[in-house]
Amino acid sequence: MSSTDARTLTDSVPSDAFVLRAEDLNAGYGKKQVLRGVSLQVRKGEVVALIGPNGAGKSTLLKAIAGLVRVSCGQIFLNGRDLTALPTHLRARQGLAYFMQGGAIFPSLRAKDHIALSSWVTRSARLHGRKTTPAWPLPEFLADRREPAGLFSGGQRHALALATVLAKPPALLLCDEPSAGLAPAATRELLQRLERLVRDLHVPVLCWVEQRIADILPLADRAILLRDGRTLAETNEPRRWLSADVLAEITFGDAAK
Repeated sequence: MSSTDARTLTDSVPSDAFVLRAEDLNAGYGKKQVLRGVSLQVRKGEVVALIGPNGAGKSTLLKAIAGLVRVSCGQIFLNGRDLTALPTHLRARQGLAYFMQGGAIFPSLRAKDHIALSSWVTRSARLHGRKTTPAWPLPEFLADRREPAGLFSGGQRHALALATVLAKPPALLLCDEPSAGLAPAATRELLQRLERLVRDLHVPVLCWVEQRIADILPLADRAILLRDGRTLAETNEPRRWLSADVLAEITFGDAAK
């Protein structure tokens, strides 16, 4: 697999076509630097797969975009607005949604309570009589469940978490290892839901996977390879990275060769 400068694939695209632009990001934990000058873009209505070996910086990058990890250098733009200095909750108000690893839910709340909480309308909207409808409604197999969500199976928790973060249509969805802990059948179902999300709601998605590279690449419009905290390669044809040799090179070898 030949190395490709991540910027060359998007140089000809107008800047206003990007929902997300991250430029020269440096970030880490304390004195440990993880990201070293990472730049990437996400266009409107596309799925971008972020892949790479353990320790490449994939999760740190998503947390930096979400505001959960401090950026020491660089800038983050969402629909042209600079989010770099904003705290996490204000980034969420700008439309940034984060599907956390494992499908984070509130164990004591019912499924419907999650949706009601997430789709809560502002006081101004309520005063004007406006109503909201979840952008991605609860799956039928969860809609009538009355027990606390803490009693759900892993697959049910993931489905509920996805419906919760999509109760209000986001400008961008970040997915941090969406298949973590799921059986193969449940993984395929979840990823198919993500694909329908993009097609039905036109919501761009940036996600990374640890074990399921072969499952996410066929659904992606683009793929970006991270290694050692740097953007090493990018492709507009993710399926070409599905061969056994390329997958082994991504995971174990030097992709720049």
